[in-house]
Amino acid sequence: CPLDEAKRITQILSKAGGTNITVNDLFVSCITAAVVRQLIEHEEFMAPVDAHSRKFVTPNINVCVPVHLRGGVILPNESLGNRIGAFVTRVPGEMTHDARGGATSSCPSDRLFKVHQALKRSKQSPAAFLSHYLAKFCSDYLPEQWTMGIFQRANANACVAISNNKGYKEKIHLNGMRVESAHGFLPLPPGIPIGVVVQSYAGVMSLSVTAEKWAVPDADKFLRWTLDEYSRLLEIAAKLDEDKH
Repeated sequence: CPLDEAKRITQILSKAGGTNITVNDLFVSCITAAVVRQLIEHEEFMAPVDAHSRKFVTPNINVCVPVHLRGGVILPNESLGNRIGAFVTRVPGEMTHDARGGATSSCPSDRLFKVHQALKRSKQSPAAFLSHYLAKFCSDYLPEQWTMGIFQRANANACVAISNNKGYKEKIHLNGMRVESAHGFLPLPPGIPIGVVVQSYAGVMSLSVTAEKWAVPDADKFLRWTLDEYSRLLEIAAKLDEDKH
């Protein structure tokens, strides 16, 4: 989708909710909705449901969010290095299930507002800095096996890692050739089965998925679920904007 479109959605819903929703909030909400739909599909495979509507309840979904400790800024004469930490936050997982009509969240905007509040609280904590220095200490001084064990326990049972990367506003050139598009890749952290990169480049948003096969058998379907939720939020924002005028 165009970056301007995503920003427009956040602006309209921010005014409606009296808060400051970000593009990152928007896509974390859409991706976690897709995670719930994936969980429902796994449950249906294990125990097929009847034709009656019912409520699929996941009290919370834990999400790992990588954070650049300086907001992506590299100071003059400073090496790139690795100044990335992370925090884990809990977001809502409830979703209405209808065997005939599929699974949909009852109100995407409600989910978005809850995700925004959860991320806001976590961003204000020192978790990202603590995780960075813990990772640096473990990688420098502890055996690899110990480090992997600590990382697996530190992810707080997060089921998905979501990284938001802000790219160049204009298309760049390498060796005289224009780079038409860019796509991110997120190596899976220890113990986390799904990784999603949300990236902007030259005014276009893109998503990419890395996942264990047992967790996400069909990555295309997972991305369609993500875009379904995005489309619903786009419709809500368009309706609010229409009513305003």
